[in-house]
Amino acid sequence: MKNKQLRKWALGAEIMSGVAVVVTIGFLAFQMMDNTNALQAQTYQELMRDLNDRRLAVASPEYSAIDEKYWRDGMASLTYAEKRYFRIVAGYLWGIYESAFFANERGILGPAEWGRFQSSVCRRFERDREMWDSATENIPPISEVSSAEFSDYVQNTC
Repeated sequence: MKNKQLRKWALGAEIMSGVAVVVTIGFLAFQMMDNTNALQAQTYQELMRDLNDRRLAVASPEYSAIDEKYWRDGMASLTYAEKRYFRIVAGYLWGIYESAFFANERGILGPAEWGRFQSSVCRRFERDREMWDSATENIPPISEVSSAEFSDYVQNTC
């Protein structure tokens, strides 16, 4: 009689532990989804902060004068220092785009957030095409300072 009662208790304990495992797995899945959403939001906020920092750099009188000169007279009209500054600021933007690309590739950036960056990448590629492919006075083209994966993506998508 004791043995039969003990088996019933053991069976009940196994069922309870199975339920506890299922509840724990469900809780962990919920926490992972919540963590993923928080990570996506944080990544997007960091990328937007970087974009805003770059926008401030572009709004400076120094950069505005160089940008105007570039669009009016072309890259050849810029001094070495102006070309270097112009490419550094452009390269900073491309670095932000590359970070967004890899965050999207790894599932860290959500589709809506990536969509905003993706359309900007192609618009900017058209604008920066000259800097993308050609080196100028020992300043490497943007495609050489980007990863091969990102460079291939830009050239094949845009």
